[in-house]
Amino acid sequence: MKKILNLILVFSSMVLFLHLTGCGGSSNGPTAKEISTQKLIANTWRISTVTVDAVDQTILFTGLTIKFTSTGYTTTNGGVVWPASGTWSFTDEAGKIMKRNDNQEITITENTDTALKLTLTRAQGSIGPGRAESLAGVHVFNLVK
Repeated sequence: MKKILNLILVFSSMVLFLHLTGCGGSSNGPTAKEISTQKLIANTWRISTVTVDAVDQTILFTGLTIKFTSTGYTTTNGGVVWPASGTWSFTDEAGKIMKRNDNQEITITENTDTALKLTLTRAQGSIGPGRAESLAGVHVFNLVK
């Protein structure tokens, strides 16, 4: 009888241990921000299409590429809409809204292993050479790896 009670006690202890270590508590998995960051930095993103206020303006950003690091970015052919380099950080816990060091807020509407869709609003155009530098409006950048 004593053996049976000891076995029951050992079994109960094991079940309790497994339950406590396998349930509840904090997750050891990556956060939404970490997942989003990993997808951003995994590739050099190149332009697929660009619209400004729903009008195709892809030709104005020919050759645009964006390379993200965990806190910065570099671009080619981004004009003033995408400066050659800068820093960024998420402003939300979901990893969907980033703010650049120039205070431009950007919404990530798609972030997969092969596609990135970024939306930003430029309230006013800028004075400078080339039309890409002077467009104001809602810019939607569809990028691919």
